[in-house]
Amino acid sequence: SQGSGFVYDDKGHVVTNHHVVDGAETATVILADGSTYDAKVVGSDPSTDLAVLLVDAPASALVPLELADSDALKVGDGVVAIGSPFGLDQTVTSGIVSALHRQITAPNDFSINDAIQTDAAINHGNSGGPLLDLNGDVVGVNSQIESESGGNDGIGFAVPSNTVETIAAQLVSGGAVEHAYLGIGVDTVTASLSDELDLPEGVQVTNVRAGTPAATAGLKAGSGSRIVDGQPRTTGGDVITEIDGKTVTTAQELQRRIDAQRPGDTIELTVVRDGRELSVDVTLTTRPSK
Repeated sequence: SQGSGFVYDDKGHVVTNHHVVDGAETATVILADGSTYDAKVVGSDPSTDLAVLLVDAPASALVPLELADSDALKVGDGVVAIGSPFGLDQTVTSGIVSALHRQITAPNDFSINDAIQTDAAINHGNSGGPLLDLNGDVVGVNSQIESESGGNDGIGFAVPSNTVETIAAQLVSGGAVEHAYLGIGVDTVTASLSDELDLPEGVQVTNVRAGTPAATAGLKAGSGSRIVDGQPRTTGGDVITEIDGKTVTTAQELQRRIDAQRPGDTIELTVVRDGRELSVDVTLTTRPSK
């Protein structure tokens, strides 16, 4: 397959998407001056759709890009996407940050949080290329488009640079990434849904996967169903309101808090079950590959 990427450091590490190099051990890298070099896949992480290559090129040929702080982005900020859509290398498109904190689906069907939505034109072949701020620093890695036609419809998504920084560093140092894993499906119970579902505000457990830390800890999933605003919603089950004593109000916030943990960490969940508040200790394990 064909995709894009950017030089991460002066040692020759290149960041791209997992789905660009999935199943490959080697790759060919073409730099901006047209020179071609062999590269090997150091490691990849399907949970964030990121991968790192090591290109066999002299340091003089490499121009690493700086990673910006994606948490500092604001909706409306100008951005530039660089890549090789349809094999047209060094294509530059511009746009703005259309939205922040989007949730997109990773290649292994887990969720990628805090994705950046942009209207900068992104097409097939842009995958793995950088999304830059107007200082030329990387704020994200272009990964997906939302399109009915299969082409650019003005809705593209990038994995944020703060996620890139964390994952790339782990891939460079060890070739693999381990994500903490709880093992539940969840929905957010907003203030308006709270009355409709007769549940407290928080994160409702809708599914507990067998053999997971959540199952071992005895978390309970809702088993009923009710139509709310034309959509089926699960009723009953545990509602998580705190992690380690800190309030959690949305499913994305819960996922972020789990992502910040390491396999083997024990967390304390405050849950409401049948109107009673309980404290449940859960020891997290390593997220499965699928």
